[in-house]
Amino acid sequence: MKKGIAEVPGVKCGTAFAGIKKTEKPINRPDVLVIVTDEPSEFAAVFTRNDVKAAPIKVSMEITGKVSGIVANSGNANACTGERGLADAVEMSKLASQLTGKGKFLVASTGVIGEPMPMERVRKGIAEAVKNLGKAKREEPARAIMTTDTFPKTAFTKGNGYVIGGIAKGAGMIDPSMATMLSFVATDVKISKELLQRALREAVEVSFNAITVDGDMSTNDCVFLLSTGRNSVEITENNYREFRENLTVVLKDLAYQIVKDGEGATKVARVVVEKAKSKEQAKAVARKIALSPLVKTAIFGCDPNWGRIAAAAGAAMVGVEEEKMEIYIGSFLLFKGRRVDYNEEEVFRYMKENDEITIKVVLNQGEEKFEYLTCDLTYDYVRINAEYRT
Repeated sequence: MKKGIAEVPGVKCGTAFAGIKKTEKPINRPDVLVIVTDEPSEFAAVFTRNDVKAAPIKVSMEITGKVSGIVANSGNANACTGERGLADAVEMSKLASQLTGKGKFLVASTGVIGEPMPMERVRKGIAEAVKNLGKAKREEPARAIMTTDTFPKTAFTKGNGYVIGGIAKGAGMIDPSMATMLSFVATDVKISKELLQRALREAVEVSFNAITVDGDMSTNDCVFLLSTGRNSVEITENNYREFRENLTVVLKDLAYQIVKDGEGATKVARVVVEKAKSKEQAKAVARKIALSPLVKTAIFGCDPNWGRIAAAAGAAMVGVEEEKMEIYIGSFLLFKGRRVDYNEEEVFRYMKENDEITIKVVLNQGEEKFEYLTCDLTYDYVRINAEYRT
């Protein structure tokens, strides 16, 4: 099993099963997670840009200074729940503080929107998770925040004398425009809040901000990054770039796992746009292709329908010039200002035999590039979401 946030020095995790979501089928995994740092930690956070924000997002956005950890649950999003929802999110944060005897706690939730939190069960779950602090290792913390995920998502890397570890959840309602459903990351370096926030924003932009599963943005998206300061290594402007690159490795690993676990997905697609006149143009074209239901269903059907890719690229409306554009699936050139001769059976076989495929669009308008991750759109996506509340 892969390491995650629990393997970062100065971090302890505890989980519990509270039965927050009542389902006909029994849930065989925890649904409450408490993460505690030995000492108050600097933190950075990125939140959903959705105008409709869940109560835990609103509460966590108001937290300043250092924090002592994170309290989270799955099974209930505590979104669109009014004043009661805000009070419940505040209570979760305060309860974690009281039971651990520590300072402020960030709070996060994921699950069904619009249902009131079953606070009696949540209180018992938080209490049990606190009792279990230090017992949840490796993949166990990630299991507690899963909803339709089919596997826990963890990532870990070593820097120059320090480590960074994280967990995430997400499989559907993924089109973050900031982050992903939930992701909690920690490092043991000493670093100022300003540099920590800068590193998170820059790393998120090329990881969680560059994925889509279904084009739907959640009300609960957030990424929390804690710095325990347990290590003697201090991040300054001199070694900032290396730290940010290592953080990016962790976030990209987690982001890839989310797309791979896209609801009903059978394939991951890397949409690479090259030789754009600006980074913004490259990202806009890549995003439009990655979001296209027609492109995504063609990927599922292993159909090398380059016309859908060309149409999506133009629909980004950022000055794509058709006569300059090249379109590749894998190493196969399908379009160069017009259709070119290619063996359709060979392209079909490439798409059929690989779980990960590459779609490359060369704009030939400049030198910038951007990569977006997406997955195919399958029959199972409809089934999973049609049955989500049951």
